[in-house]
Amino acid sequence: MEPEPLDFNSPEGDPVSWEVEAEPWQDPFERRVTHLASGTKLVQRRVPRAEGRDREYLYDLLENEARMGARLLSRLRRAYPPELPRLIGYSLDEEEPFVLHYDYRGEPVSRYFGALLISEQRTLQASLFRAVRILSACDIVHRRIEPATVRWDGATVQLTDLSHATLAGSRRLRMGEAPYACPAQRTGEGLAAPADDLWSAGMVIYRTVTGREIVDVPDLTATPALQPLKDVFSGSPPTAQEVLARLRMPDPMQSVAVERDLGLEEGRAAFDRAREARREAVPVPEHPTRAEPVFEQESRPMPRWARWLPLAVLLALLVVLWVVTR
Repeated sequence: MEPEPLDFNSPEGDPVSWEVEAEPWQDPFERRVTHLASGTKLVQRRVPRAEGRDREYLYDLLENEARMGARLLSRLRRAYPPELPRLIGYSLDEEEPFVLHYDYRGEPVSRYFGALLISEQRTLQASLFRAVRILSACDIVHRRIEPATVRWDGATVQLTDLSHATLAGSRRLRMGEAPYACPAQRTGEGLAAPADDLWSAGMVIYRTVTGREIVDVPDLTATPALQPLKDVFSGSPPTAQEVLARLRMPDPMQSVAVERDLGLEEGRAAFDRAREARREAVPVPEHPTRAEPVFEQESRPMPRWARWLPLAVLLALLVVLWVVTR
């Protein structure tokens, strides 16, 4: 492999230029990359020109993946958990935009359907619910936890693909299919919540442990190892923290501090500004068509002048009333 330059922005928004060796694209969207100076293994995920021309929503998904990766880094910078993908950087202004992550660990859980040892079954459950718990502490709902996005290395799972993630409390969008997407997510009702991911994680665990396909709520009575999931698919599900307690596992947030990194927050704000400027420069068609929804943005603070607007309106009404009744 011949070395090639790779230019991108760090999560803080700083320009970076590396010399890398890159494997051929495994598919149109992804390839493995090695940073020559450090030997660091990376995954480069892109939107190819031809794919983006036919499916514009792919740009939104890629940008969303960069946003959520930066959010996780800003919240988990001192103790980043192995269960989550870690963003290295992004380049979104190119003809073929991309994001960079540390290389994945393990293999997709689909390779282990019905083949895990009893001890591995419990470890898999604990690790996946740890991931859901940490995401919820960062106010993130993954929304696509399914066999294709969960990897297993024999000791720890790793969630991949944050492109469909959103903030807890955002309006639910109709997304996913049974059995992995919860009913409310499939119909797009209500607000996104950590319970959505809890359902999906439970379904992935059931499929991996038993090897059985299902189209509805699974029957857990014949599988003792899955009793901690007994009410995960009910109308009043437990929290990930409660499921971990049933597995006799500590709450990971006791050792994983969630905090704010101002440098990364500023980088994320710069990313948002660049994104808006780029969108304003591109004319929007009169009747846009997208095969997928555009994702909601994080709520921004209200401008200072807007906070005084109700009082100003009230004062104006009082002045008018005084003039009329003189």
